[in-house]
Amino acid sequence: MHHSSRFLAAFLTLLLIMTACAPAPTPTIAPPAAQPTVVPTVISPTATAVPITYESSLPAVLWGENNKQHLLFPLDPSSGEALPGYSPISLGRNFSYAFSPDRRTLAAAIFPNESAHDGSLLLIDLSAWKTQRFDLKLEGWVGAMAFRPDGGQLVISHGDEQTSRLTLFDLKQQAVVIQGETDLMYPRLKFASGGNALMLYGLAIKDGSVENQMAGGTPQVLLLDAATLSPRWRATLDGVREGIFAKDGKTTLTSTQIQEGQAMYLSPGVAFAPDRDALYIVHADSGQLTTADFGAQKVQTVDIHARLSWFEQLLSLTASIAHAKVTDGTNKQIAVSPDGRFLYVVGMYSDSTLDKQGNWQLSQTPLGLEIIQTGDGSRVQHIQTSAAELSLSPDGRFLYLRNWALDQDGGLGTEVFDTSSRQIVSRKVGLYLTPALRMNGEPLLASTYSLSESLHRMTVLLPDDLSVLGEWKGAGYIALLTPQ
Repeated sequence: MHHSSRFLAAFLTLLLIMTACAPAPTPTIAPPAAQPTVVPTVISPTATAVPITYESSLPAVLWGENNKQHLLFPLDPSSGEALPGYSPISLGRNFSYAFSPDRRTLAAAIFPNESAHDGSLLLIDLSAWKTQRFDLKLEGWVGAMAFRPDGGQLVISHGDEQTSRLTLFDLKQQAVVIQGETDLMYPRLKFASGGNALMLYGLAIKDGSVENQMAGGTPQVLLLDAATLSPRWRATLDGVREGIFAKDGKTTLTSTQIQEGQAMYLSPGVAFAPDRDALYIVHADSGQLTTADFGAQKVQTVDIHARLSWFEQLLSLTASIAHAKVTDGTNKQIAVSPDGRFLYVVGMYSDSTLDKQGNWQLSQTPLGLEIIQTGDGSRVQHIQTSAAELSLSPDGRFLYLRNWALDQDGGLGTEVFDTSSRQIVSRKVGLYLTPALRMNGEPLLASTYSLSESLHRMTVLLPDDLSVLGEWKGAGYIALLTPQ
């Protein structure tokens, strides 16, 4: 999927969730799966000929249509081959995952088919490469998974546009301790720092009788007691808009309007704070920052751009314009520095125009990188970049600014931004870099993308000097389970 098309796809994904009640789980040992067929063609030498152990391998998933299932295996990052001696683990036809805080346990909600029925919970002991499966009978797509800070419990969000359900699983008891419904569709969620409450963000589920199910709305935040799932606090985030909206401002919205460029998709940047029980929302359609403080149970909105309005800033951008057939609107992504002091924001503004032949043409304008102080919403710096996506290294030292038009030929690339010097220190054309962690927690960088339906290219780099550890092509698409 072209990354610029994720604006609409992300919202339409929200409409696919379904619901069911989970019975008491029955632990079983997951059966062994067939050895993954990973036959890479190495296209560059490794940086250093170092023997690869299990601890220095990468958790990877062979994402192949021919397998009819996804297979988890330890990957040799220098050769692209499966590490011998470790039986691959089946993650079913669809799966969602989360690492425990100590990264010793990988939890995966797995489904045997594309329709996401009859889901199970698979707990993988990464230190021993052993599994336990619990038949939770999950129905519908999993929206989010999160561990309690001490790793003792796991919450799973699942449901559809009509019903949203939370399932809380206790790892010591090996059982579901509580399950209940929430009125937020496909919510983002996280345990509060004390582990006794759940923080949620999402759009409210519409009444089933409402015709305009596709329309966006105003998100809400919700604080739930983790033991009972009863609400402690709720707030509507006035001024924040998320989802698909008609450009003419009317309440009705049809599929024809979306196809003909008469609708816009707004996706604000949303991230939980790493240092306190709070959520940051950078508005998609204005220069404002909303902070939902779950500890103080209050919401505050401040202007980000004191000198320039959002519209003036947009007009001042000189970045190149790419073209793609996606819904109009604005999409933003944010990352929070490990100390919680700064927000890093990138985004893309999309706008449709009608050409002389009567066809809709959509132009995309990158919004650059904004560095914002979380304390008062002040803009520290604006950096010119065409990035539409970003990731922060686990130590907060580097930002990886990814885009699909870094070079003049429209190829993909990554800019490496040093958060200390606040400068772009490297540009890697042809690489779509994402932070990855070895089994022992040591950081790496990985890039995987498709050259065709049957040929994929993967590169693994060392983060300190960006030297290539391994690079290869292969028929099987390998996805890394990256830190969250």
